[in-house]
Amino acid sequence: MSFRSAVAVMILLLLSGTLFCQEENLSLRESVEEILALSDDADPAALLEELEELKAFPVNINGGDEKEISRLFFLTEFQVMVLADHVRKNGSVVTLYELALLPAFDRNTVQLMAPYISLKPAKPKGGRSYGRILVTLTASARFSNDESAAEGMRSLMKMKHKQGSFTFGLTAENDPGEPFIFKNAPGADFLSGYVQYEGKGLINRIIAGDFSVRAGEGVLLNSSRWMGSWLSSPSFMSGRSVSSPYTSTEENSFFRGISLTLGGVNSGALLFASSNKIDARLLFADDSVATGVRNLVRGGIHVTESQLAARNSLTETVTGLRLVAGMGKARGGVTATATWFSLPFVPDVTEPENLHAFAGDRLLNLSADIRAGTGSILFFAEAGLGLSGPLTGTAGTDNPGPQADTTGTDLPGSVSAIDRLNLRDSWAATAGLRAKPSGRVTFNLLARHFAPGYHAFHSGAFRAGSGSGNETGLSASVHLEAARHLFITAAADHYRIPWPRYRSSSPSYGSRIEIKGDYVPRENISLRLSWTSSAREYDAAAETGTAVPVTRTRQQLGLVFDMSIASTLRLTTRASASFIHPSQERGYLLGQDFSWSFRRVPLKLWFRYALCSTGGWDSRLYAWENDLLSSFSIPALYGEMARSFLMLSWKPAEFIEARVKYGYTDGRNNSSGGMKQELKGQIKIEF
Repeated sequence: MSFRSAVAVMILLLLSGTLFCQEENLSLRESVEEILALSDDADPAALLEELEELKAFPVNINGGDEKEISRLFFLTEFQVMVLADHVRKNGSVVTLYELALLPAFDRNTVQLMAPYISLKPAKPKGGRSYGRILVTLTASARFSNDESAAEGMRSLMKMKHKQGSFTFGLTAENDPGEPFIFKNAPGADFLSGYVQYEGKGLINRIIAGDFSVRAGEGVLLNSSRWMGSWLSSPSFMSGRSVSSPYTSTEENSFFRGISLTLGGVNSGALLFASSNKIDARLLFADDSVATGVRNLVRGGIHVTESQLAARNSLTETVTGLRLVAGMGKARGGVTATATWFSLPFVPDVTEPENLHAFAGDRLLNLSADIRAGTGSILFFAEAGLGLSGPLTGTAGTDNPGPQADTTGTDLPGSVSAIDRLNLRDSWAATAGLRAKPSGRVTFNLLARHFAPGYHAFHSGAFRAGSGSGNETGLSASVHLEAARHLFITAAADHYRIPWPRYRSSSPSYGSRIEIKGDYVPRENISLRLSWTSSAREYDAAAETGTAVPVTRTRQQLGLVFDMSIASTLRLTTRASASFIHPSQERGYLLGQDFSWSFRRVPLKLWFRYALCSTGGWDSRLYAWENDLLSSFSIPALYGEMARSFLMLSWKPAEFIEARVKYGYTDGRNNSSGGMKQELKGQIKIEF
């Protein structure tokens, strides 16, 4: 079948099909796809796996327990208190519509919550319990005739046991091509675990093992990078400050040690200490002794010689303290962390984007945050300071010394050659408002400034770019119920990058705009239209050889039409297009999803067929796929491609489920060529 014929068939399906409400938040899916399209180094793994963990263990909100509700990490402390108080005073929540009427809640927030909560009546406490164990085993294999593509087997085991106040978990993973090694190693390439105790008095929570920390608005600490660059999110405010067990397979952005949480929502303290080995690209002296670090390495893949050399080559030691105090309508906190590295960072300062890069082996971070207001108006802010230490251990080597002064202040980066602090270049601040003047309208506003010399290795505040510094911007959004069943979201962001960065040798500007509309005439039908535009200045080579700034713009149109024809049948039709300027690249994607739940046997089937035609990589399009439990799949489609998958779920009892998925990507019409295939299998057992 030719591409044009296939497109015609897809259009007929679009006109004849209908769809139903999403099992997951569609806005979040689209935003992740757009973030991936705009950034080659974006990694949503930790966030998406945290959400998948919630799907495996849905939050029972009808118990009115603040600790249980706070597992919805994207809710603020105020939202947790409001929801818990509502359940205690009025009884169980029956429908999602009831939640949208509560102070500080709206339709978009409730949509985000929907896949991860249970409205079942709370079970009476008491009686003897042997706890709950969940074991998930996953294996996947990739096959390709493209020599540049990664092949091999990926294995993943996740186990979680909860009994009373104690919980423990274990994660073991091998990426494709990584062997099982038991000599001086635990077998799996990545092994993570934790033991957690939750108390009801002064000791709120203790975690020994691997954990993540979220504090304030993420200027200093936000391991999962929640909110990141999601412009059309329900709120620019970060979620609840918390230390929680780490269950992701991202291998570098977490803490390994012990954390202690004291007190409750309104007042308390968090203390933690961590020592973790992470991947880094090292520098060596003439005698092959490691003397410094050029840069950190993300991804966690350890197959090639350079990847194996970077594996666990740097030790990061962190200690931290957070104090929180407040009352019903206002609370604030202060956070301090100290970080030591086993080797000093020695950035290549011959590259302009590295002139403000972190240098040295020590980092002290301080921050203060505040949240205040009622359900109709909420104010939030956080300011942070990052003070890096001087280079050490480079004497007698060929490694360069401290970075040169480029500011005219005799203060290179955040410290000078004589260790004087440059406070004006080492700070960051973010502040915003969330206003809900009526039940139909919600406004969000956020201003931010991250100085070029501000460094925080575990930050995750709202921003357009990656990293922790070098950005100033203003964002705004409005969520409106324009008419019955019609919901509109509009958002805009304008930012400035004051210092050179990758692909930009001079200060540059950028902007983003999103407009999305949802029409939901019935519970089983929804139509969503979206338009996004992103523009940013990049270097373009001129005839003289001097780089000149050129604004690159990416626009994307999207349509998703959802319908459940019956309780067992669901159809989803999707169309999207991308337009790149000034290269004039264009991309188009059409896809049809089908899911069927069998009535007489415990089987469910998912199927997708998608066609893509783009002018190149810049106009690529992403398509979120249904996947195995606690997994996600967002393949990039570009060139002339066809993508299809078939997945089957068998659930003979409540305590067991098995899934198998086969997918292929046919890109034989591309210059890179090749058919890529994957086969995944999984079994989940709960007892």
